[in-house]
Amino acid sequence: MASGRISLSIWFFFVFLINPSTSARTTSFIKLPRSDGSRYCDSWRLAAETNNAGTWDVIPSVCVDPVADYLNGDQFLSDYNVIADYALSFAKSVDISGDGKDVWVFDIDETLLTNIDYYKAHGYGSEPYDSNSFSEWVLQGTAPAFDASLKLYNALQKLGFTIILLTGRDEDQRSFTETNLRDAGYSGWERLLLR
Repeated sequence: MASGRISLSIWFFFVFLINPSTSARTTSFIKLPRSDGSRYCDSWRLAAETNNAGTWDVIPSVCVDPVADYLNGDQFLSDYNVIADYALSFAKSVDISGDGKDVWVFDIDETLLTNIDYYKAHGYGSEPYDSNSFSEWVLQGTAPAFDASLKLYNALQKLGFTIILLTGRDEDQRSFTETNLRDAGYSGWERLLLR
């Protein structure tokens, strides 16, 4: 009888918690405590940034202002600069062979280019994502560089890394993306991979 309970528990664990075909359709079974304070929003933001917030389409309404304050304030840029500094410290520890096989891969959106102006216009994530609207934004080609990313990018090139760019943008957005990157100060990448 005990082995039957164990088997049932293992089956439940596999089917509902590990199996991607079911877990992708369910929301997280871990719930953050509800609160109207900024502590809840800080916790929610950390959970979302580390992919531990379960599935969500929009940020909690109580968090719109705190998220906007974070993205527009000094803390976001400070966090971003710290991460870029860590990345550069690591890069300096790599013994570059000079054969072009020492590669650094960058994502574009929210890594090299910031789309904060798009998100400002769309409620900082309080509106469901609209791929058509975002595509229109991409075609404008006006996303600025993150200063810390541009410095990191240039430093990596000087160190001898081959730069590869990877994005979820579609192939038909290539020319707009390349122009936007160059206008923002990026150049000399080896390859740009789009969907």
